[in-house]
Amino acid sequence: MSVIREKIHEIVEVFYQPTFKTFYVNSTDEETFIKPIGVFVSLGITTSPKVVDSIKDVISGYGYDTRIVEISSRKINGQFLNTIVSENPTQYVIEDSEDILGREESLNELSKLKEYMNPSESLDTIQKYAPKIQKLQELIDELDRISDGWYSHVIKIENEDYKIFHRQVNYKNTGDVEYRIGIFVSSKD
Repeated sequence: MSVIREKIHEIVEVFYQPTFKTFYVNSTDEETFIKPIGVFVSLGITTSPKVVDSIKDVISGYGYDTRIVEISSRKINGQFLNTIVSENPTQYVIEDSEDILGREESLNELSKLKEYMNPSESLDTIQKYAPKIQKLQELIDELDRISDGWYSHVIKIENEDYKIFHRQVNYKNTGDVEYRIGIFVSSKD
């Protein structure tokens, strides 16, 4: 099985340059370890379903059986227990939180920041907030221009900075269990 995992990794890295991981699927019941039944390819957290599907087709072209699946992963005694829990899953939608801004929240945040541009504020305050205002305005404008901008993305506040973040992702964590959407690969028998 390790030869198959290495071969899958070599194939994927030719066609997909961002960082990705491969895992053995080593359980069928989320409780018991078994001999690996295949390899799971976890592409980037924000990789689109279209790209995941195209990489699946590339791997399949090398003579492997491939499917888009969701796995659960849980660490038990230092070893990850990986189980297929769903066939043909859909991406996870990031829930709203304090550090996630939709369009309306972004405009409200921008309005609050602009209050610091009052001539009565100190020069230090104006210098601190002017770049933040500019950055946030640019991100709002960018998402307004993209056809599915606000549907598929949000603005995330991270370390007092603003970044565009995908709303739909291929990974989520629930307690001590991680869930991933990716490609299950097995040998054709």
